[in-house]
Amino acid sequence: MLRIRETEPYYILPHQRYNLSTLPPSKSMQDDFTLFISWNVENLLSNEKPCSIIMRPGMHYGLCYSENSNSINFEYWTQIDTENTFNLATIDLKKEFPKHKLTNIWFCIIRHDTKNKVINLDVYSEDDELKTFTSEYIGELVNYSGTPYNFGCGNYFKQVDDSHYFFADYTLHNVGLVENLNYSNDEIKSFIKSNVDSFDKLSEENNLDDLVFYFNMKNQSIYKVWDLSGHCNFLMRNMDVFK
Repeated sequence: MLRIRETEPYYILPHQRYNLSTLPPSKSMQDDFTLFISWNVENLLSNEKPCSIIMRPGMHYGLCYSENSNSINFEYWTQIDTENTFNLATIDLKKEFPKHKLTNIWFCIIRHDTKNKVINLDVYSEDDELKTFTSEYIGELVNYSGTPYNFGCGNYFKQVDDSHYFFADYTLHNVGLVENLNYSNDEIKSFIKSNVDSFDKLSEENNLDDLVFYFNMKNQSIYKVWDLSGHCNFLMRNMDVFK
């Protein structure tokens, strides 16, 4: 597990320093992708703004939770000509999971189908109950190439208005990104189970093609979590907050 505290976010860089990455994730969420992540809120922040689980900055793009609306959301922006439109795939916990709270463990799978212009959000509760929300869009996704993957914030620079920070406080259990739509939810769960104890490389069972990064949090220092995909897309403590 990795504890991500308010104002102490982590990130994955779009390109690793010294060109270490063999599959840079800069463009990985522009086309077809499958993102999967297990997490739970630790401290509620009485925050009216969304709280980032994993987001890319700008017009923020990614998975977050809302204490205000008690929901789990995938936020994204699309563009037609020069006009930008906000879009949302959302699961209302009060309605869909009335027995559960944000502080329970959640497992989310997000898929982007480029051809059909669909974002699909699957949310599993701690007792493995599944709810799904499908969001269709027109136009094209706003281009986030070159932006980091922020865990625990939307943005972190001092010059940004604090309404864009989207700080969160949660525990991250695992997270992975695949550049295709080939795998079922059960296949993804089997991959996670096969690698629950993996330390510096993946198990030879139930592998996923086009895996960009995967973290089970077993191999970490105070500054970095090891990327089990082998591509060196490390999850790193963000030391640039408010700079």
